[in-house]
Amino acid sequence: MTTKTKKDRTFEEALDRLEAIVAQIESDDLGLEAQFELFREGMSLAHFCDVKLTEVQKSVEVVLKESAAEWKTAPFESDESEEDDEAAD
Repeated sequence: MTTKTKKDRTFEEALDRLEAIVAQIESDDLGLEAQFELFREGMSLAHFCDVKLTEVQKSVEVVLKESAAEWKTAPFESDESEEDDEAAD
């Protein structure tokens, strides 16, 4: 059986574990020491997830900046706005 190290953990796995920790702490079935240990693990996971989200945000910003010359913007007009214009005539 292989055990993943913290570096091998994915964002999704960390988030799943964090959700499980929250459920355990909220259940009130654990003593103070056990809750505190889970709290510490949860804080570590929250930091890990925050770092991963920041990395992705920076990557998205780079992609958007690189492709800015290729993209053109235009105002959005839905079918409803066209129908409203026709009804007003």
